[in-house]
Parts: sequence; C-alpha cells; structure tokens
Amino acid sequence: MEIDKDEMYREQRARANWLQLRDKNSAFFHKYASARRRTNTINRLESEGGQEITDDLEINETASNYFQNLFSSKGVGDLSYLLEGIETNISSKINTALLSTYSVDEIQKALKGMGPTKAPGYDGFPALFFQKYWHIVGKDVEAFCLGVLNEGKNFDSTNRINIVLIPKTPNPTNLVNFRPISLCTILYKLVVKTIANRLQDFIGKCIDSAQSAFVPGRLISDNVLIAYDILHTLRQKRSGKKGFMVVKLDMSKSYDRVEWSYLKNVMLKIGFAESWVTLVMKCVSTVSYTVNIKGLKKKYWMFWG
Repeated sequence: MEIDKDEMYREQRARANWLQLRDKNSAFFHKYASARRRTNTINRLESEGGQEITDDLEINETASNYFQNLFSSKGVGDLSYLLEGIETNISSKINTALLSTYSVDEIQKALKGMGPTKAPGYDGFPALFFQKYWHIVGKDVEAFCLGVLNEGKNFDSTNRINIVLIPKTPNPTNLVNFRPISLCTILYKLVVKTIANRLQDFIGKCIDSAQSAFVPGRLISDNVLIAYDILHTLRQKRSGKKGFMVVKLDMSKSYDRVEWSYLKNVMLKIGFAESWVTLVMKCVSTVSYTVNIKGLKKKYWMFWG
C-alpha cells in the first residue's frame, strides 16, 4: 500500500515538473524545442530522378514543382455516368436556409470555434490575436467577411496559403513521406468556417450513411468495426460457389486529386442552389499557394483543377 502511494506521488511530481518546466525559459524547454526543430527541419530531399539534394534553394524548388504537379488538373472525362447515380437530396427549403443573409453572430461563432494558438498564415496573426482584440478589429473583420459572404466581394489578397511539410516518418527524404499542411489566414478561415457551420445542419442529407467520418454524430471508429466483421465473415466462409474479395484503395492523395469541375457538378446534382455552389467554389478555386521550407518561399501560384 505504501509502495503504491509512493508511485502515485512520484507520478504526480513528474506531471507537475512537466507542467512547470515545459514553457519556462529553461534548459529543459530549449532542449525540447531544439529536438522538435531537428525533427521537422528538411536538410535533404530526393529528386524524382533519385538524386540527393542538399541546397536549400533546390530543396524549395523541388518541393514546389512536386506540389504544383500533384495539385494540377490531369483532365476529366465524361462525368454523366457518375452523376446519374447521385440523388438530389437538397430541398428548396434547405437552399433558402443556406442562402439567407449571413449575420455578425455567425462570424463571431466561427472565430470562437477556432483554436487560439493554431499556426498562423502568411500574415503571422493567430486566432488568439483576433479573439483578444476583437473590440478593436472586430468591426473591420465583420465588414470584410460579410462583404465576401453577402455581397460577393473578392478576397484574393487574404486567401494566400503557405504549405509547410510535416514528416510522417523519421528522417524522410522523399516528398511522399511528408504531410502538407496549409497555413491559411484567419480572414480566409472565418469565411470558410462560417459557410461550413451553416452547412453542418444539413450535411447528413448529402453524405451517405456509409461514411462515418467528418459528420456530426458519426464516428470513424465504426468503420473499423465493420471492416473487422467483414474480414471475419470472409475467413469463416467454408461453403458455396460464390467467392468474395477485398479491395484496398490508396486514398493518401484522394483529396488532392479531386477535380474542381467534378466537385461543382456533384454539388449541383445533389441539389444545392447555383449561387451557393458559386460561393463554395470561390473559396476553393481562388486560393494561391507557396511552399515554405526554412523560411524560403517562391512566388504564389494558383491551381487550375
């Protein structure tokens, strides 16, 4: 009993030391920060031809070319046979709700729902700045966002995105083993999140029940259980002339390769009003990007998907 108490005491002390030391200007903090920097720093890359690159400018050039090629349109064929299988589920009543005038309260709700210290965009301002100084900047931010949402104003100057690369494996050299993270400005996030919040009430109408992720009230873990039961059933099959098969798809770049024309046509087929689709596509198709490696950035480019 005394041993258990001693272990609990030491465990609590360990947590206290972590909480006490991690954010102090101490040797512990500097070592922790240095270790993270070493993990995330890209010192060399492997080109498509298999050549090792160590020069920072060449690394940035290689990464930029890779993502420009990855995100560019590869062309799309006839979509009619795909669209035929999609049902129209969005009613005129839902469209009326989606197209109603956006309010100041919706902008403020979107801001409050953001993580205060998430990585900022190219302007360097995190959500915390806007949350803390809303009494100063709030009116201007609201006017800008409502101008985009209600009046169709352009926001090209704010939807510039910095792509930073997070390693998925220890010491990666191939760009396939990096996860691209898009750092957006808060103004762009506010516009997009306000649209997403309004759509959230109706998302279940256009997302099939088979998809259990990214929809309120559904859990991605449900699919794990379903997959386990399916594989168990296949293993237990001992009779019958009909066989079964399992197909494993590589979905690692699925979101990056969605054609914009396909996305637009699917939304229209589901039943969304054309003006709503135009607003969503404006958020998607007017974004410009650059790859940021060690602070080095090339000029921003746009993708034509």
